Amino acid sequence: MREAEAVIAALEGAAARVGARSGMSAATAVFLALSPGEPRGGAQGDVLVAAQLAHDQATRWGLAVDLVDTSDLDLVRAAVRPGATKLVWVETPSNPLWSLTDIAAVAEIAHAAGALLAVDSTCATPLLTRPLEHGADIVMHAATKYLNGHSDVVAGALATARTDALWERIRRNRSTLGQILARSRRSF
Repeated sequence: MREAEAVIAALEGAAARVGARSGMSAATAVFLALSPGEPRGGAQGDVLVAAQLAHDQATRWGLAVDLVDTSDLDLVRAAVRPGATKLVWVETPSNPLWSLTDIAAVAEIAHAAGALLAVDSTCATPLLTRPLEHGADIVMHAATKYLNGHSDVVAGALATARTDALWERIRRNRSTLGQILARSRRSF
């Protein structure tokens, strides 16, 4: 497992990385690292801007979710709220529509508002796109798909440009919620 994580970090040019049981478990570790709001109309939780997401689950966790087409920079600018938006999540190319998002432009928008950018780069792989080099803070792969190549392994991966408090919460979530990639002879 550590060897696979080290390969991901090297391919992505990452400061740190973790493997996960699946792409969704990697994404979940990120979303659960955000701060939830109070139930029943209390204080709002962190705002997440995304193109696709398990919206019902995220809102049940207390996150405010703004769903936008992240390939449209004007929609991203309009959705990102300075001081409130904590994370912008893009998938590029997206599945199943294959729409593309300008990672560098969205990183600039997110960072100007004090938010981080996470990129689901499952369909691109580090050989075609290295999101961290374009300003992303976190990159996620559902390694089951293109990264693995054969779809005979279920795994996910996260890599980060730097370690910080959010990354430490992500690492803790992955460990405490049982999302650690199983060690076997057939890991990615």
